[in-house]
Amino acid sequence: MKADLSQKRYDDSLIKLDALIKVSQMFNQQTLIWLYETQAQIHTNKYHFHFAIDSLKKAEAIDKQDNKYQQRIMHLSNLIEKNQTERKLRKSYRDARNTGIAKSLKNKVTIAYFYLDDNRWSKWSNKARLKNSNNLNQVLSWYKKQAKNYNISDLTFKTRYFFLRSPKGIGKEWIRNRTFFEYASKLLVNQLGYRSLNSFVESMRHHNPENDVAIVFHSNAKARSFAASCLKTVIDNCKFEYVMLTEKMNDPASGWATTQTQSHEILHLFGAADLYNIEGAKNYAVTDIMNYYSKELKYASISPLTAWSIGWNELPKTPFIVNEKKE
Repeated sequence: MKADLSQKRYDDSLIKLDALIKVSQMFNQQTLIWLYETQAQIHTNKYHFHFAIDSLKKAEAIDKQDNKYQQRIMHLSNLIEKNQTERKLRKSYRDARNTGIAKSLKNKVTIAYFYLDDNRWSKWSNKARLKNSNNLNQVLSWYKKQAKNYNISDLTFKTRYFFLRSPKGIGKEWIRNRTFFEYASKLLVNQLGYRSLNSFVESMRHHNPENDVAIVFHSNAKARSFAASCLKTVIDNCKFEYVMLTEKMNDPASGWATTQTQSHEILHLFGAADLYNIEGAKNYAVTDIMNYYSKELKYASISPLTAWSIGWNELPKTPFIVNEKKE
């Protein structure tokens, strides 16, 4: 296990720790304290602070005279609190399943990925595009790995990359306006030679209505990424949902989270809703990519609720209301 820890093979280390803790009657108190402390440190390294606190509390229950646990627990609690700025925005989970052109994350999926370049705010070099394609490959591999946890084995991806030149300057305020999507759609149609956005989507589907298409725009500049996904309404008048990524390549401050942002936002198109802004989800599904980010994408998960929203699972019990719409 020490070799796993030194090589940062945290998942392997946790499996071994869990196995040892299950036979805790074999160990003295000091050994058991070490197991829980090591478990807490691994969870901390993965940014799984809720789990780390649980492990520290178990160590504290054995070593009742040691105040160091309270200090560490308080530190981790403060790290969790830093992620609660939008926690009280919603009290319920919205149902956005089976809407738009990306209905569920199953079967054949085409990612239509557009690099937006205005040669000012957003510039894309060949090196930046290569780095990003490597990022997206990680995201799609992670989706497939998560899908296997729900016995989804038919998920396949085809990625099509496109380069859109914008004569107009792109800015972080404009990209959040619906008029920008209209502008970008016209660029797409004119520069790629399609009659309409609808004909482009049909081409990506290979004229098979069961094939889902995810439209992703990416500006190589720093702002807040978002997804304009379709809500489930009585009258379905939303079709062309899309993601707008604003993740700058080679940004040392936020580069660690880029693949998680891509994973999070693209899942919106397939029905996943945010969990980070639901009041009752603070301590629920704490490693879910829609709720908290981990140290790396490989440590994040898709919980049963998010799996339900993207078509992988039945609706689980939750500590908050799910506004389920009948098909």
